[in-house]
Amino acid sequence: MIQIPELLSAIYKNRDKSIIAGITVAWGVMLLILLVGTGKGLQNGVKKLFSSYTIKTIEVFSGEASISDMSVTKGDLIYFNIIDINNISTNFDYVDNISPVVNVQIPKIYSERKSINRFSLLGVNENYFNIKTLKLNKGRFFNVKDKNRKVIIIGYDIAENLFNNVNCIGQVIFLKNIGYKIIGVIEKDNLFDNSGFNIYISYENALDINSKTDFDEFILSLNNEVNAEEFQKTLKVYLSKNKGINPKDKTAFYFNNVESTLKSFNTLFSAINLFLWFIGLSFLVSGMLGIFNIMTVIVRDRIGEFGIRKALGATPKSIQLMVLIESLIITLVSGILGLIIGFVLISLINLYISITGGNTSFLVLDVNIYIILAAIILLTMSGCVAGIIPARKASKVLPIEALRELNN
Repeated sequence: MIQIPELLSAIYKNRDKSIIAGITVAWGVMLLILLVGTGKGLQNGVKKLFSSYTIKTIEVFSGEASISDMSVTKGDLIYFNIIDINNISTNFDYVDNISPVVNVQIPKIYSERKSINRFSLLGVNENYFNIKTLKLNKGRFFNVKDKNRKVIIIGYDIAENLFNNVNCIGQVIFLKNIGYKIIGVIEKDNLFDNSGFNIYISYENALDINSKTDFDEFILSLNNEVNAEEFQKTLKVYLSKNKGINPKDKTAFYFNNVESTLKSFNTLFSAINLFLWFIGLSFLVSGMLGIFNIMTVIVRDRIGEFGIRKALGATPKSIQLMVLIESLIITLVSGILGLIIGFVLISLINLYISITGGNTSFLVLDVNIYIILAAIILLTMSGCVAGIIPARKASKVLPIEALRELNN
């Protein structure tokens, strides 16, 4: 029967070789954790970028006609109007929400004491906030009664710049000398979403400021049963027909299909994660080879011991099992040490990102329970594989060989 204290004693006697083997395994596991954690953190960050949209969201942008047709000449700019929005809402039952997005260009906005020139002013309707799932820090979103009211929703950074805090509901912001009452403040944004500097007014007011009745963008969301990619194709044909544009014109309309974009990113990050796992496993395999080499040396140095054990009645199977367990113990202990070091490094990196003002929703490294379980399983398998050949060699040692080794 194998005795654990006896195994630990054997490992201790060969501690120099065991430590060298353990370092290679710990290094490989640490790098595996860091690489996979980085990949997972980036993937979570990309998903976070799309968290402000419902998944079945399509943004539609007007472009320029590249083919002359019934109602357009090559080079004509394409625009949308509120009739287009109403027709789409009426003719497609599976469009849950739709909103114009009217971009307004003015040099600056100001409160009673301060002004700011970094902002994005958008005219939307009440449905917009059902499509872009923005979070409020204070106040409320638009409702149907706000169409022609002089009310405004501002981003977190706008509130900080103009009022030094976000508790500014009821205050007034001036756009072209016209006062708009603040009814909501958007929560702080993520790294690549500029919503902190966005300002929202009703699209009716936005069109008045632009002195136009048309716009170049709208956004919609679909119910969950609809295939967003197929609907995009249908919508392009519908818009082309209604505006007298050749359906083959590739520059008349542009689409940002959130579901398709997210799928593309997921595919990309699956490939990146696979590559990172490959690199990490390569380091782990190098550690496994280190265990194999060290265990081979240890077995060679202990030929006399194994021969004596056999002479005293030990079976080849018990000797083989002893060497395997020794290999497994070295691998698991050093591997768990590598896991701990990897977690400590990840925590320190995340802490550094947080302290230095980095974006914690995108750049934070992440390791979940599945990665831990996978690493432990890999360690166990590595320990067994690395010890198989040395264990077999040890089990084949004959007592006569042991006596010869001891005499030498």
